[in-house]
Amino acid sequence: MFKPSFLFFFAIAMCLLSCGGNRLDVDISGNKVNVDPKMFHETLSEIPAKDTLSIDELRAEYPSFIDDYLEDMLRIGPADSAQSLAILKQFAAFQDTQEGLDAIAVAHQNNLPKYEEELEKAFAYHQYHFPSDTIPEIVFMHSGFNYSVYPYNNEYVANGLDYFLGESEVMQKLDPSIFPQYMRDKMRPEYTVTSAVRGWLLVKNQEHYSQKDLLSTIMYWGKIMYLMDACFPETEDYLKMDYSPSDIVWCEENERSIWIELSNQKYLYESRRREVDKWITEGPFTSAADIPQDSPARLGVWMGWQIVRDYMNNNPEVTLEQLLEETNYIKLLNTYKPG
Repeated sequence: MFKPSFLFFFAIAMCLLSCGGNRLDVDISGNKVNVDPKMFHETLSEIPAKDTLSIDELRAEYPSFIDDYLEDMLRIGPADSAQSLAILKQFAAFQDTQEGLDAIAVAHQNNLPKYEEELEKAFAYHQYHFPSDTIPEIVFMHSGFNYSVYPYNNEYVANGLDYFLGESEVMQKLDPSIFPQYMRDKMRPEYTVTSAVRGWLLVKNQEHYSQKDLLSTIMYWGKIMYLMDACFPETEDYLKMDYSPSDIVWCEENERSIWIELSNQKYLYESRRREVDKWITEGPFTSAADIPQDSPARLGVWMGWQIVRDYMNNNPEVTLEQLLEETNYIKLLNTYKPG
């Protein structure tokens, strides 16, 4: 029989795990990860001065990335085409591109070592929970305002630094019909690292997503956001969500009311893509049900996150791998208590 003192301290430990202790604040001193980002934005800035431009030379430094950059991100044309390389050189020399590269230098150059350190820490936390996983290569780029994050399988994650320029004058030149104010508000340097890791997690774990209805969608998002908790246990929630601090406050103050709307069966088991998207896509607010227009967008993502958090806090024996495999969403819902 256990001694009473042991039972007392065991109960305290379990309470800390299930009632507010951070089970994800783990010791990563044994998980050393080296992130050596490749600076394609610097390579791009040097291209206009080159007499010749070789795809083999670019592939030697950016094996998988350069083909995707030409063919998918910029949609210039086949990477092996001489015409594509000529267009790439023209793109690099455009005044708008050069202004963007200058703005990237101002907004990010001094922060690049910090980004590297934060990425290494995030990947070290991830590797603690998933020791067999490999870490992707990081590429910093000017995407031509096409992609904030471009994760390719588990090979690399390209981070469009042009999407995180903050108050730069370049941002003021963006077409407001394409980049409305609610998007510009989040195109700030402080979201650079969390956006990269979240994009990687979404693509890396897509095998665990089978979109049947709104419930399955928000549960997948909830799992991804819990993985963000695992990668960034010391980071503010608003950065993980691409929210503002006031957005988080709004969610916390209205969580019960949001749940009342979301838990209505006609919404929770809605399978029409258009209706599901109202809860999870970007916008000036969440345009679903009777949610007010002063709400932040993507409330379904935030609610899925809270549901998964409650489940994991109440089940400290469940590993992150087991969480990803769990498809009994009623089990997760049963532990949720809206704030």
